[in-house]
Formats: sequence, structure tokens, C-alpha cells
Amino acid sequence: MPVIPKKAATVILLKDKEPDGFEVFLLKRHEKSSFMGGNFVYPGGRVDQQDSSLEIRSCSKGMTPEEAQRILGHTFSGEEGLAYWIAAIRELFEEAAVLLAYDQKGNLLQLKNRGEQEKFLNYRDLLQKAEIGICEVAKKENLSFALDQLRYYAHWITPEARSERFDTCFFLARYPSGQEAAHDQKETTAGLWIAPRQALDDNLRGGAVLSPPTLKTLEDLSRFKTVDEIFTSIKNAEIKTILPVLTKISSGPVILLPWDPEYEVFRKGEVPSPMEHGRLSQSVDNTTRLLMKDGRWLPYCRT
Repeated sequence: MPVIPKKAATVILLKDKEPDGFEVFLLKRHEKSSFMGGNFVYPGGRVDQQDSSLEIRSCSKGMTPEEAQRILGHTFSGEEGLAYWIAAIRELFEEAAVLLAYDQKGNLLQLKNRGEQEKFLNYRDLLQKAEIGICEVAKKENLSFALDQLRYYAHWITPEARSERFDTCFFLARYPSGQEAAHDQKETTAGLWIAPRQALDDNLRGGAVLSPPTLKTLEDLSRFKTVDEIFTSIKNAEIKTILPVLTKISSGPVILLPWDPEYEVFRKGEVPSPMEHGRLSQSVDNTTRLLMKDGRWLPYCRT
């Protein structure tokens, strides 16, 4: 019987790069992590019970439970839906030290000097140790969490074959000026800004191992030239749930994405013969499956 997936939220943090292009912020999960250990991923984590509390909602602006329910669909109640946005804000701060919040004047939080940066890094450390709540941080600094700075982008559910599963909402966010993204040196061991195509190339060469959702979303993002183009493209986009199929064949583990022509065959537990994976994907392709080789997922286009 499949494990029930835990709710999770993740943030694709974007910034324009001079003179052209853009970059995303990736974190390397600790090698000993039980889920995606050693993989480069976006900042994110579980939706906690506190993320749907009245207290944390009172510290937030820019999104109502009704709006969250409309955007995600009626699978969730409004309060459950809004918790994804709040968890995304919290996890982005805990994992990447970036806090999307408004000050009393309605401006996005900027940390103007090293002293302020150190103060918020200390808040992050206390938050991770459960010695302070994120609402307490907001109240101490007269801040409101900026939920409207997040744009719902994708919905992935971990394959049923996994012993640890997540039901994850992916959000886009612009990197706020005046803050500095940094890994936490605990759950994550490195952080880097990188262009999507460069990250995909590094994965192929073995330099940066990407998790399957990270790989596929980077492939999709690599087709855009600017952050503005990305946000324009999602205004009326229909977001469908992605539930990959994970199985093992003679050459190793393989993941089938829902648009792969043999997805339903694998979902039934069958393995087609002969096995044909298509060609190794380029950034212009729409990857349909991933094969585990030499400790990393390699993307293939099977049409």
C-alpha cells in the first residue's frame, strides 16, 4: 500500500543576471539526508501544523484562504491551501536565509548592513532550533509575510514506490534586493546561483546532481530569457499534478513522467520489451523519463 505523501512547499528563487539571462538558487542537501541526499534542490520543506494557525495568518499579507483555495482547486480547504504559501515563506527563510516580508511602510524587507544580516541569520538559527517561532520574528521586527510575492508554478507528488513521499507545491519568487541567500550548513551543505542550462549541463557531466523535479523544472525554465518572461508565461497557465512512476529495470531505476508514451504501461507494473528510451534530452526537449546512471538522474526524450 502506497505511503501517504506529506504536504510540502518549495520556492524557485529567481534573479536576472547582467548583462542577460537569469539564475536560480539551488541548495545541496546533506549527503546523509533520508530524502534526495546529496542532490541539488530548491529551498523547501514540510508544511507544518503551525503554518495553518490563526496566529501565523495574522502575520501574513497578500493572500486570503479563499484565493488560495481558488488557485489550488477545491481539493484543499482555504486554510489548508494558504498553509502552502506560508510554509514556502518559512522554509525559504530557514533554508536560504531569504525572508519575503513587508515592513511597516509596505516595502519588501531589505537588510541594509552586516549587522542586520547577522541579526536575521541568528533568527534563522533560533528558528531551526525551535527556540523561536517565525511569528515572533515578524512581531519583533514589525513585519508581515509577503504571500503575494509567491506565484504557484507546479505540483509534484513523489512516486508511489518511494517509502518517503511528498505532495509538493512549487512557487516562483523574485529575489528581493538587499538580502543575501545562504545555505544553513546543517541540512544543506552548499548554495549556488546558477543559470538553468548550466545546471542541466552540470548534471549530465556529474558536477551537480539534480533531483527529478528540479531537473524537469529547470528544463522548462531554461526556455525563457528573463524573469519577466517566466512570470508572464504563468498568468493563465493550467497547472496539472505530476505523479511520476518509479520502477526498476535491468539497467537500473527509471522514472516515467505522465506524458511519456509508455507511462500507463509502467503504471500497471508492466515492463515493455524491447526497451527503448529515446535520446538523451537537450534543453529544447521535453524530457519524458529519467534513468539513474552513476548516481545521477539522466533525462531522456521518448516520443
